[in-house]
Amino acid sequence: MSRFLVCCQFCECPTHKRKCKKKGNGEQSTHSETTTDHERSGDPGGDFSFPKRYILAIMTFLGFMNMYALRVNLNVAIGAMVNNHTVHQKGYTLTREAEFDWDSKLQGIVLGSFYYGYAFLQLPGGCLALKLGGTRIFGYAIFFASMLTLLTPVATRYSVYGLISVRAAEGLMLGAVFPCNHAIWSKWAPPMERTTLVTMAISGCHVGTIITMPLSGLLTKYGFDGGWASVFYCFGAAGILWFAAWQLIVHESPSDHPTISEDEKNYIERSFEKGNEDASIPWKSILTSVPVWGIMFGNLASDWGLYTILICLPLFLLDILHFDIQTMGFLAATPFLVKSLSGPFGGITADLLRRRGLSTKSVRRLYFAVGAMGAGTFILAAGYAKTATVAVTCMCIGVASSGLMHSGYNVNMLDIAPRYACVIMGLTNTVGTVTGFLSPMMVGYITVDKKAEEWRTVFWVTFIIYVVGMLLFCLLMSADQQPWANGDPGKKNGEREELNMEDPVEEKS
Repeated sequence: MSRFLVCCQFCECPTHKRKCKKKGNGEQSTHSETTTDHERSGDPGGDFSFPKRYILAIMTFLGFMNMYALRVNLNVAIGAMVNNHTVHQKGYTLTREAEFDWDSKLQGIVLGSFYYGYAFLQLPGGCLALKLGGTRIFGYAIFFASMLTLLTPVATRYSVYGLISVRAAEGLMLGAVFPCNHAIWSKWAPPMERTTLVTMAISGCHVGTIITMPLSGLLTKYGFDGGWASVFYCFGAAGILWFAAWQLIVHESPSDHPTISEDEKNYIERSFEKGNEDASIPWKSILTSVPVWGIMFGNLASDWGLYTILICLPLFLLDILHFDIQTMGFLAATPFLVKSLSGPFGGITADLLRRRGLSTKSVRRLYFAVGAMGAGTFILAAGYAKTATVAVTCMCIGVASSGLMHSGYNVNMLDIAPRYACVIMGLTNTVGTVTGFLSPMMVGYITVDKKAEEWRTVFWVTFIIYVVGMLLFCLLMSADQQPWANGDPGKKNGEREELNMEDPVEEKS
């Protein structure tokens, strides 16, 4: 059936999602009978301004970059806080004695203290994002954490327990950020762009690590107030500046944005099902959902590997490979440089495979399995490397591989329950975040003598957790929207509204 309309160069039929092509000035044109790849790609047509959802992705990227700067700055600064180190002042190179005498066990507790608070607010943060809006809480969480970062030097010099308390409070604030991210994209990411937009945003985590580690190393050497203290002042101030920009630019949803084009707004909003906005959170359904448990196991494996490398790699470079603090800062950032590229690459190629007909379920499994096995294998190989160059290279490949895992488990909660993705993220990330203080404590207890054999044990544990997590995720996951996902218990599994642009081929679980 054909319809004849007078229209602009591109338009979308609100009933059948058909493309309209202009034939000439004032001429009539026809709707094609199929939805094209161009339409699925997210181009609403007719408006050549930069899409607001990509501006949001950039701002969210910068938010995650600041978040990780606040998280990882201590991982480098602690080397200058507890070890004698060289500094440059007024053209002279001096050896500065450590301000603090903390053994490896206490250092492990200090490094893990952030995650005491971080684990606590994951689930409440997801619930708050569902009720109050993801963008608001996302911004204020980073703002208050930045303020606490400015207080870190004062608290540290008062007492080690002051430092632990401030870091735990920072973790408490930032615990809401990841759940809020999913709340944001549940309103802004069309289904066929989910993987691209989400991985683009969270790649800011890795860029934040890339910038923070070497810059922290330089600040410990050239900075003011003892060197290490300037690390916290600089990154705290950067977070506050980002918050000011976030408040000016970002809006909660396409319908709230004052300058979004009608084409883009309609394209985004028509791609979602209309659920019951007043429905309560289906806790029983979420907690008993097999796919949610699959995501939880995937999250746990991913986070264990992340925190083991993120928190403990600087210690491995110092104690086993014997780099100085400044060089260590640059080398510790290198694996996350390649991960900042592999994450978005995985997202873009995953969505490309979905558009080409490969089912979402197969794509999620493929990327998680390749990422987990690659990460576990190469991180383990680093423990047996004979040279520092080989060890760092293996770490880079392993961490880059782990970036592909986000195209598996991280986006999967938007597949199965877009409306409650922030709650599921809060729930699963609570479990995953526990590894943030367990892994440095484990490393502290295993590596008492700072020997290579002890670090191999750490890497073997990491490898096993990757393998088990990969098997459980691939076995339990689903790509179908769950029957409870829209607050409508009567809707069957996988049922979608006519306008929801999902996979051209969807595999049922």
